[in-house]
Amino acid sequence: MDSQILQTKKLTTCAKNISLQDISTLKELYKLKSETRDLREPVVRNIMKQRVIGHECIESLKNALYSLETVHIDDDTGQRLLSIDGRKQIEVDLTYEIRELKKDIYYLEYGEDRFIDYLTKFIPNFRKYVNDGIDMLSGMHFNAFVTDRDGTTNNYCGRYRSSIQPIYNSVFLSRFAKNRCNIPIFITSAPLKDFGILNVSINPSKTFVYAGSKGREFIDLKGEFNSFPINEQKQKVIRMLNERLLQLLQDPNFEKFNFIGSALQLKFGQTTVARQDISHSIKAEESTAFLEKVKSIVREIDPENKNFRIEDTGLDVEIILTIDGNGQAALKDFDKGDGLDYISRTLEIDTQKGPNLVCGDTASDIPMLEKAMETFNEVYTIFVTKDDKLAQRVRDICQNSYIVPSPDILLTILGLLSL
Repeated sequence: MDSQILQTKKLTTCAKNISLQDISTLKELYKLKSETRDLREPVVRNIMKQRVIGHECIESLKNALYSLETVHIDDDTGQRLLSIDGRKQIEVDLTYEIRELKKDIYYLEYGEDRFIDYLTKFIPNFRKYVNDGIDMLSGMHFNAFVTDRDGTTNNYCGRYRSSIQPIYNSVFLSRFAKNRCNIPIFITSAPLKDFGILNVSINPSKTFVYAGSKGREFIDLKGEFNSFPINEQKQKVIRMLNERLLQLLQDPNFEKFNFIGSALQLKFGQTTVARQDISHSIKAEESTAFLEKVKSIVREIDPENKNFRIEDTGLDVEIILTIDGNGQAALKDFDKGDGLDYISRTLEIDTQKGPNLVCGDTASDIPMLEKAMETFNEVYTIFVTKDDKLAQRVRDICQNSYIVPSPDILLTILGLLSL
C-alpha cells in the first residue's frame, strides 16, 4: 500500500508504545519481543483498513531496534551475549530480530512500493523471481492455500520464541488470504500455542486456519479447536517422555538447550527439543552428546519402537508418536500429509475444486505436497529452497512447481497477486 495513498486516510494512534530498554537477559529479550507483537498486531489491522499509522508506532519500533542493536558484544568472540539467570551467559544471534524490525520500519515510513524496491537490494534476481511467480499464478483464485511457516513464509530465527511475525509479512499474507483463496491453512511442526504459532503470529483473527504439531491440532476459521485422536496408552508414554526431558533440561550440563532454536516444545502427539540453532552456537560434540542422551531416554521408555519415531533435522530432535500405516500392521510417524488429510476431512474441504496452492521449504513438507497431489484437484506449488535435490524432488511430484531462494520472494509474489 503506497504511502501517498495512506496520507489521505484517517490517522491512527499506536496501541502500545515501546521505550528504550537495556537488554541483558533472555527474559528481557523475550519481554521486548512480546511488546513488539502487541504493537504490530493492531498496526496490521489498521493497515488492512487503509488507516495511516501514527509516527509514534514507528518510533516505538525504532526504540525496540536500538535496544537490540546495543546488546552487549563480547570483545573476544564478537558475539552478542545475554544472561540466562543473572550469572550464566549464552551467545545469541539477533540477526532475525534486528533485520525484521528494520524492514517493518522502512515499510511503514516509505510505503509498499519503495519497500519492495528495498528488498531487491538484499536478494539477487529478486524482481525476476517475483515477476515469474506472478506470471505463473496470475488471475487465479485458490480453493485451498496450504503452507508451512518457518523458512517458507517467515524467515528463520535463532529462537522460536523470538520469531514474531513482521508487519509487512502479515499484510502480504493476510491480503492474499482474504482476496485470493477460500481456505488458507498454516501447517507447522511447532505447537499451536503456549508457546506456538498462535503466540508468534499477528495476522487478523479468523483469517487463517492454524494447525500445529504437523496438523494433529488446529483452530478453524470460526475459532474452534480440533485435535487428532490419540489413544490412552500413547498419551501415557508421551507424558513419561516429556517428564524425562524436562528433568534432563534442568541438568546444568544440558540446560543451555532450553534457550536455543526451538528449545523444548511439548506438542500434541509430538515433542521437539533443539540440539543446535541456525547460528551453530553449540559445539558439535555437545550437540551430538545431547542427541545421544535424548535417544537413550526414548529407548528406555519405548524399547520395542512401538510408540515413537525419531527424526533428527540436525537442529531439532523430533520425537513423534506413531500411527497405523494406511490400514496395515506397520506403524509410521504422523507427518504433514496425515495432518492435511485430517484437516481436509474435518473441514469437509471440497478437494475437487481448484486450483490449490501448497508452499513449503524442507523435506518435512513433501508429505503435505504429496497428499495434496493425491487428493486435491489442480495443484500448484512454490517451495523456498536452495537445495537442488529437494527442488528436483518437488518438480518430480508436481508439474506446476516454482522454486525460489527466499521467503521474502514468496511473500512478495502473494502480496502483489492480491492487489
